[in-house]
Amino acid sequence: MSRRVVVVLAVALLAACGSEGDAGSQTSAAADADTTGATGHTASSPSLTGPVAYDVSGCPVDDEAFCETAVDTIDALQAGDADALFALSREDRLVCAKVNQDYFPGCETDDVLVGHGSSGATFIVEVLDEQAYRGQLEAVVTSIDPGFSDELGEGTVRVVGVGTCGPDIPRRRTYHLAWTTAVSEGGAPAERVLGSFEFLFKDDEWRIGLWYLSPLEEWEAEQVDPLELAFCEAGRTPWPAA
Repeated sequence: MSRRVVVVLAVALLAACGSEGDAGSQTSAAADADTTGATGHTASSPSLTGPVAYDVSGCPVDDEAFCETAVDTIDALQAGDADALFALSREDRLVCAKVNQDYFPGCETDDVLVGHGSSGATFIVEVLDEQAYRGQLEAVVTSIDPGFSDELGEGTVRVVGVGTCGPDIPRRRTYHLAWTTAVSEGGAPAERVLGSFEFLFKDDEWRIGLWYLSPLEEWEAEQVDPLELAFCEAGRTPWPAA
């Protein structure tokens, strides 16, 4: 994927992450990713071993309201609590005329999409209804395999870092809580995945508006060192363990 395409996509995801009135006010991690297509884990990849807890005092950004919501999200993810993750999310309303419809397949049949955004290394955004989104969250958290290990460490949930996209104005910025774990679905061999919850500011609170999840190998096929550079360079702003 060329950098020009990634920048175009960032504009499209901007509208997906904001309400109709906020379209164009948000930024996406895709805009900051260097996508020359190299693969393989690099020296900047973290070593992931042992149980890890995270608290607000270690949050790497100066936004207490976001940090408190992020800690709740981390706790829910580590506990495998899909209901709590759903409660920390919010629906969004996407007007198809305001986005690049190549990345929103739902716009082939509808003019307005309402639901929960879900994407991955291809940056194709599905807008899911409540039932489908809950099911997706449940499928992931119940398939986490802490017994997995690779050159990066164990398969338990680890926070990679926090990416900040956009200016220092709540309604014009987003935060990415980037994380990695290992999952094993349907009895298949476990594999490492890289994901992010993208938080939007709406009604005076931070909530998950869009999430990304794909096998790490797929991210590496699109970007140089996604563990550092993906999601507005989240890996360059790590969240130390408590």
